Amino acid sequence: MIGRRRPRALGWLAILFVRGPEAPFVRADLDDSHDRDLARGLPAWRAHGRYVVNTLVSSSSLLVERLRPSGLRPSWIDVRLGLRMLVKYPVLTGVALFTLAIGIPVGVAPAHFADALEAPLPIHEARQVRLIRYWDLEARRRGPTTISDFLSWRDTLTSFESLGAVRAAAYNVDTGSGQVASVSGAELTASTFGVLGAQPQVGRFFIQDDERAGAAAIVVIGHGLWRARLDGDPAVVGRTIRLDGIAHTVVGVMPAGFAFPASQQLWLPLRDRPMPNPRDERQVSIFGRLASNATPERAEAEVRVAQLARAGGGEVAARFVPEVLPTSFLLMGGLPKGGFRSLPEFRFIQILTLVPLFVACANVGLLIFARTATRSSEFAVRTALGASRARILTQVFTESLVLSVAAASVSLLLGGVITASGLVTRFMGGMGIELPDWVDFGLTGTTVLRALGLAVLSAVIAGVAPIFRVTGRSINQSIQRARAGRSGTRFGGLTSALLVADVAIAVAIVGFAVALADKARATIDNGQAVGIEASRYLAAELRLPGGAAAPSATAQQAVVDRLEAEPGVRGVTVANVLPRMDHDIQFVELDGEELPPGSPGHGVRTAQVDTGFFDALGKPVLMGRPFNAADLSEGASTVIVNTTFVERLLGGANPIGRRVRYVSRGLESRSSWYEIVGVVGPLGMHVLTPEQDEGIYHPAAPGSINPVWLAVDVGPDPEQFAPRLRTIVRDAAPNAVVTRTMSLDQAYEGDSYLVAALALGAVLMMGVLLMLAASGIYAIMSFSVAERTREIGIRVALGANRGRIAWHVARRALIQLAAGALLGMPIAALAFFELQEGAGRDPSVILATLLALVPGVGIMILVGVVACAAPTLRALRVTPVEALKVEG
Repeated sequence: MIGRRRPRALGWLAILFVRGPEAPFVRADLDDSHDRDLARGLPAWRAHGRYVVNTLVSSSSLLVERLRPSGLRPSWIDVRLGLRMLVKYPVLTGVALFTLAIGIPVGVAPAHFADALEAPLPIHEARQVRLIRYWDLEARRRGPTTISDFLSWRDTLTSFESLGAVRAAAYNVDTGSGQVASVSGAELTASTFGVLGAQPQVGRFFIQDDERAGAAAIVVIGHGLWRARLDGDPAVVGRTIRLDGIAHTVVGVMPAGFAFPASQQLWLPLRDRPMPNPRDERQVSIFGRLASNATPERAEAEVRVAQLARAGGGEVAARFVPEVLPTSFLLMGGLPKGGFRSLPEFRFIQILTLVPLFVACANVGLLIFARTATRSSEFAVRTALGASRARILTQVFTESLVLSVAAASVSLLLGGVITASGLVTRFMGGMGIELPDWVDFGLTGTTVLRALGLAVLSAVIAGVAPIFRVTGRSINQSIQRARAGRSGTRFGGLTSALLVADVAIAVAIVGFAVALADKARATIDNGQAVGIEASRYLAAELRLPGGAAAPSATAQQAVVDRLEAEPGVRGVTVANVLPRMDHDIQFVELDGEELPPGSPGHGVRTAQVDTGFFDALGKPVLMGRPFNAADLSEGASTVIVNTTFVERLLGGANPIGRRVRYVSRGLESRSSWYEIVGVVGPLGMHVLTPEQDEGIYHPAAPGSINPVWLAVDVGPDPEQFAPRLRTIVRDAAPNAVVTRTMSLDQAYEGDSYLVAALALGAVLMMGVLLMLAASGIYAIMSFSVAERTREIGIRVALGANRGRIAWHVARRALIQLAAGALLGMPIAALAFFELQEGAGRDPSVILATLLALVPGVGIMILVGVVACAAPTLRALRVTPVEALKVEG
């Protein structure tokens, strides 16, 4: 009777939503539940509502069940079985963990480092603060922005609440303690602190009047400088400190952690003014805080419209395109808009770092295949008892996933320990790469997710494909083969191809490692042979006082005179860069030649040196004359080139009197002509490839370079002279600072670390791939021998020669080894040729290439033979009785 009170609409609703073979039973349960609700005295409207809710919930459950087959549901039982399999097969577990624990972090490393370097600056609402810059479409590099750009954009742009401008610098700081130190600082506009959302801990910021020419010399200092050099004096505001010998009044102290734009500890007002010729203006970085209703895209569009209106169209406006970018580009201004990820080199590195992971997955897949093949009888029985193929696939995939996640966890743990220890930062510092204090290479959630994603991908590659092969046979066929002691699975063309590819890659990597090691050795040897006895010279970076030429010139000359008068000093010279150091690259054209369309010119290394540079280094001019005092006069335009310049750019012709000029990559298309007056031998302008160190030397007047490098010839063990050098500099020029000292033969040390690290990485990668190839070969051979146990036993019983049996067993693997070696040899040869300059012309380099391939092929074949030896010897020990037991 109660059931009649149920409206028909509810029944139609259940029929509409509850579908499938289970629908009649589910609808009956819904009806019974509705009747019970009414029998308990619930109001009809409430019972009807519960019926609707239950109907929708039931239909959703049925839909989920249909979309999610039961066989593909991983469970904790599968996870426990996966952990048990790790313990049951310790060799496979160890090899797989090792290989994946290397492949996964190598695969995520490029993106991780890019994220760390592209992270926003640690400022208030950093994502709202954006850099504005020009991008030179022709030269594909950052274009110059000046104070004129800042003033124009500040007055016209509406997408920004406010704009600021900054230029990094360094100053010799004397706080009155008697010790002068070089401190990183910056000049910035008064609006900058507001853009950054910063507040001073003590005192005040700059105001607009502080930017006027002739205003009082003031400075805002950082918290670290305040604590270290001024003892945290609470009355520091109003104190006077000397910057480059000039007294400045402290007006404020920034809080701890503020070090804009990188690691600066003091800030001065930016007092640049527009110049009649914009090319005479110094560059600044311009940034601003977006308005509340503005987006970066809208701001960039507005900046481009303003630039077109200001430039009036034309070639300059088309070539230099304004861009609005994150604040991280303050440090990476030379990168395109897309950052590291837009560089072809970065994409190549990303692909290259994934190669070890794919190789590791392929080999781990072979191991899992071999292990799973031995369980064919287990899978056959489970299938006969009702387990679906999907259920078996899920279990084995879960086992592979457990293995991959374990490897990813190990790699993340090790990566966290390495980054927390500061090894990465110290290594980069050893290579001369100084990073801001706020750059953090520690693990992030994004990196963890990438590693876990690669772990899942590894499990799919290494686990799913082999399992499809193993579970592909019918139940009866698998059981029949299991009764004969056979796995029911054979290696086919795919696994053979993987093995051949393994060997080919390993041979190529071995050849590449040998070539790179040879290149590293040659590079280090070339770095030592720079034409001078570098171990006799003490190199010191000297920061001179004052921004004007006169104070700098006086201080520099005083230091040089005192050093030359010092007993034991055989020679002193100054330059903006010394031999074995990194020289700037410029592009030039020669008088009388016409560059091809689109050509940037000839790339050359440049240096500015004093007139006695070559004599002090014991490097006489080979042709023409050295620099003299007349070359420093106004309007003089003379240069000296090296012999590599003459050979590669002039074909060995007489260069004296020839003219050269720079093809500028800025707003100016061409520079003035310079006359070549002399030729000097190589002086280590590019030690990585000394045969490509075409160089030009310019004469530099005293004080025109700041900071400047000193090279002091003091004989063996020059570093012992460093304390005396500092004393001489302090006495001769109290406001000058020696920031760094080293023996000149250590100047290349940072690049040596990089070369050595690359060579070591190649060797380690070679070892990993060799082990991977060996493990894959061993897995295949072990499985093959197990498959042929009955055959081997019968052949032994019939008196077959054991040597022939061994050859018959190992033949297929050896053929695959040979095929892989033949495929890998051309790749290894190409790698060697690419790393050796002039390989196509020099017969000795061609011979060296062939010799480099010998160890690559030999090592790989040796590894393959060793991997084949164990299962082959085990096969030879099979007796007829054992074979009959297996058959029965």
